[in-house]
Amino acid sequence: MTEFHVACATEGSYVPHSAAMLHSVLSHTGARRVTVHYLHDPRLSPANRTGLARLVEGLGGKIDFLPVPDERLAGLPTRGFTLKATWYRIFLPELLPDVDRILYLDGDLLALESLEELWRTDMTGHAAAAVANVLPRHYAERLAEAGLDPSRYFNAGVMLMNLEAMRVEGSAAALLEYGRERADRLVLRDQDALNAVLGPSCLSLHPRWNCMNALWVYPWAEEVFGPEQLAEARRDPAIRHFEGPFFNKPWHLTADPEARAVYKAHRSATPWPRYKPDGLTPANLTRRLLRRGSGNSAMSAAPLRDRGSAEPAR
Repeated sequence: MTEFHVACATEGSYVPHSAAMLHSVLSHTGARRVTVHYLHDPRLSPANRTGLARLVEGLGGKIDFLPVPDERLAGLPTRGFTLKATWYRIFLPELLPDVDRILYLDGDLLALESLEELWRTDMTGHAAAAVANVLPRHYAERLAEAGLDPSRYFNAGVMLMNLEAMRVEGSAAALLEYGRERADRLVLRDQDALNAVLGPSCLSLHPRWNCMNALWVYPWAEEVFGPEQLAEARRDPAIRHFEGPFFNKPWHLTADPEARAVYKAHRSATPWPRYKPDGLTPANLTRRLLRRGSGNSAMSAAPLRDRGSAEPAR
């Protein structure tokens, strides 16, 4: 495996966020050649394509644009909670017939070190590898009602996918069928489908490979990972994932200051360096000042040491 294959999916305003994420990944890859498979809707603008290509190629990688026609999503829920792009990854086994494995990454995360160790994970007998999802109690109850096991439910924001095994097992068709048949009953959209279809053969990863906000927010995270693994992930995350509501995102004014600083550093090295933080309102400015004065931060325990980044792309 001389190439490192990474996939992400985006639409609309998430293009610059995905660019910051890709910069964080590419600036830690060293000598290995990275190919980015960029899933997008057919309306991705030429200017965005050009900017993304310049970013990826400027850091020694390649980019492959994979448009997903809207008609492929017929029958799937694509409004409200999540939109279209979250479903695009289920088509990867078909879209990339010559790729055996791929690392799928959400656009709202940052890599803090090389992902080489994750990429080399032994996938023998496993269609996917991912980190368990620490869930709010009400989500766990709804998943159980839908026939899914909350104790084995994984987060698909960081997912090593064995595309060869998925093709053999017909996973893409099964994922599509599951989503369509339960369109009005899905709790977390495509993630439910991925868990239902890939869950039985999913390898559980150390939480430092997908260190989510939930690891600090929910006290029962220790029940999921055990005290040692939880402490390791909190202390030394390899990937910091800002899942959850909009105010958790590192481009939001009220997000943790360390998260905003690391995001800004990567964003400034993309073709979209200038931006106004989301949530820029007088009320949020006041909250930020009060929090700074008190020294309190919901994520203040989450270290975001960015280890060994390359020079920013020009």
